[in-house]
Amino acid sequence: MAQPFPSLRELARYKVAELPNVTLQIMPLDASPHPGTTGGFSLVGFPGLMPEVVLLENLIGASYVEAVDEVQIYANAFERVVASALSSDNSLALITRRMEEGTRP
Repeated sequence: MAQPFPSLRELARYKVAELPNVTLQIMPLDASPHPGTTGGFSLVGFPGLMPEVVLLENLIGASYVEAVDEVQIYANAFERVVASALSSDNSLALITRRMEEGTRP
């Protein structure tokens, strides 16, 4: 019999969180207000001298923010989102605790 596909919690705890290029953080429902609630964005960095850009996706396509001062606004927003979330260690501890309790993180 085939093994069932692992749950998101198992992937998060045992696979994704161990990757060197991944930071796993949980945003608690009672987190302080942060700019992450205004819509998603991807801050994209490139190796070398290429500057970062912001990718904004929506239902009809995507757009890119390339102006350095505008990209900095998104970089600052990202830092605020990260600061509002649980730390990586606390996020993993929460996932582990909830897995042991059999409840959702």
